[in-house]
Amino acid sequence: MSLANKMAQERRARLAAERLLEQKQAELHEANRKLGHHARKLSDEIVVTRAKVQNALDENQRVKSDLTVANEKVEIAERRLWHSIEAIQDGFAFFDDNSRMVAANPAYMAVFDGLEAVRPGVSYAEILQFMTEEGIVDIGDVTPAAWREAMLDRWQSAEPEQAIIRLWSGAYIKLIDQRGHGGDVVSLALNISDTVRYEQQLKEAQRKAEAANRAKSSFLANMSHEIRTPMNGVVGMAELLQDTALTEEQQLYVNTIKNSGEALLVIINDVLDYSKFEAEKLMDAPRAL
Repeated sequence: MSLANKMAQERRARLAAERLLEQKQAELHEANRKLGHHARKLSDEIVVTRAKVQNALDENQRVKSDLTVANEKVEIAERRLWHSIEAIQDGFAFFDDNSRMVAANPAYMAVFDGLEAVRPGVSYAEILQFMTEEGIVDIGDVTPAAWREAMLDRWQSAEPEQAIIRLWSGAYIKLIDQRGHGGDVVSLALNISDTVRYEQQLKEAQRKAEAANRAKSSFLANMSHEIRTPMNGVVGMAELLQDTALTEEQQLYVNTIKNSGEALLVIINDVLDYSKFEAEKLMDAPRAL
């Protein structure tokens, strides 16, 4: 091969290499452009994502702050509520849907003073058991088992009726239990001893008043009867005198005596009838025990 051919061949090879280099440079430039565009897009997305994350963090912090404030308010309200419940003199207790005590104020627990088993977690059936076994409640002539069964049936009803029990100390307690939708129960134990004693005093006063009224009516009836008998004699004697020989003036006196006696008898009969009516009405009236 001649020198000219070799040089031509080298020139063609160099031109081909230069074209290939230009092509690769163009491809590299295009790749760099696309990479830069993608990098800018990723950067924008990162900025947006960071902003969203920051917003989420800020919102989360705000929610945490609001939740903390809400929890504090709930705790304050619950504390104030229990302080108020503990301050009242009547008993208050809360039972869950399994009839187990959740909480109770000191007035409710005071009835079971000394019984450590009566505390949150104890069942209502166990409370009834302790009340009869320890003699806390005065059940009268009823057997302990029958009393507990009646009280438990009342408790398990959908709307427990109010009940009044008498403690060993003579205190009277009115039980008011309210069942919630979930089955839990709020129980109130109201001390009505003063009310019961006042009612007993009223009944005793009423009994004495009725006895006094009956005595009065009996006295009026007896006195009216005792007065009517001699008055009948006075009127009868006046009638006999009218049939005798009397002067005009004496006849006037006898007529006056007779008319006055008859008028007095009418009054006495009215008093006697009223006293009988009062006595019969008192006998028919229901007496409070």
